[in-house]
Amino acid sequence: MVRDFLQTLLIVIVSVVVAYFAYFYSKVYPVIPTAYVSPIYAIIVLVGGYLLTRIMNAIIARTVEPTLGRTRGRGAKNFFQIVAGILVLIAIFAVFGYNFTSWLVGAGFIGIVLGLAAQQVLGNIFAGVSLLASRPFEIGDRITLSPSSFGIISSSYAHEDRVNGFTGTIQDVGIFYTKMSLDEGTPVVLPNSVVIGSLVFNHSLVKRKTVRIRIDLDKRIKFSDFKSQLIALVQSKPNEIIDPSSLHVDLIDVSVSTYQVVVWVWANSVYEEPVKTVLIQYALEIRERLAPKQ
Repeated sequence: MVRDFLQTLLIVIVSVVVAYFAYFYSKVYPVIPTAYVSPIYAIIVLVGGYLLTRIMNAIIARTVEPTLGRTRGRGAKNFFQIVAGILVLIAIFAVFGYNFTSWLVGAGFIGIVLGLAAQQVLGNIFAGVSLLASRPFEIGDRITLSPSSFGIISSSYAHEDRVNGFTGTIQDVGIFYTKMSLDEGTPVVLPNSVVIGSLVFNHSLVKRKTVRIRIDLDKRIKFSDFKSQLIALVQSKPNEIIDPSSLHVDLIDVSVSTYQVVVWVWANSVYEEPVKTVLIQYALEIRERLAPKQ
């Protein structure tokens, strides 16, 4: 922090000195050729815009982020950088004697062409602003994004409790893109126009959820015995994640030699895998205990 402040202060001092000498030797004691005056002023404006952006980013980081959160804080910084860039561009045009407004009016056809070409970019900007305003998720939340191209049909067993889409942790929400780290560790950059048009499942807001497993049992194993012993086993081993009182064991399918049982329970976990691991271990233990002797 101190190092950044000293670097910024040094740049400010150098910029002020350069601006003073540029003005003095171009206006008071004209030594600098006229052709070099405008480029020098343009460089000063560019450096000044950079310094103002850094100062405002630091102010936003200290004032906005603690109040509105990291997501809106970073969004405000990104938005200010875009506005500052546009203002610096207009100022540079003015330094060289161009009327920016007249230039835009005179280049109306070009503006229309560029507007059509930049339609996707503008869509991402407006989508980014909408995300920052609505806040469907925050940086650090684990979510599932299900774009319209994926549909809403759930996956088949053994991933029947998962929604089709991208599941991971939000790393950053910018004006143009949203960055995620998928559960398997793959970094993903999604255009905001895709994010705003997707179904968002925010797993970090979920305090309790149902987790289910399936297991095949030999027909010679009585369903009532399996159910009662599994419930007794789960209740005898207290677990902070699983709520034993919510355990359900149901018979859902049958074949020639086996029948299928579904076990589901309410869990205090964002992730399904740890709960499934415990339930599967318990179910396998009971199945092995009740397995008919050969």
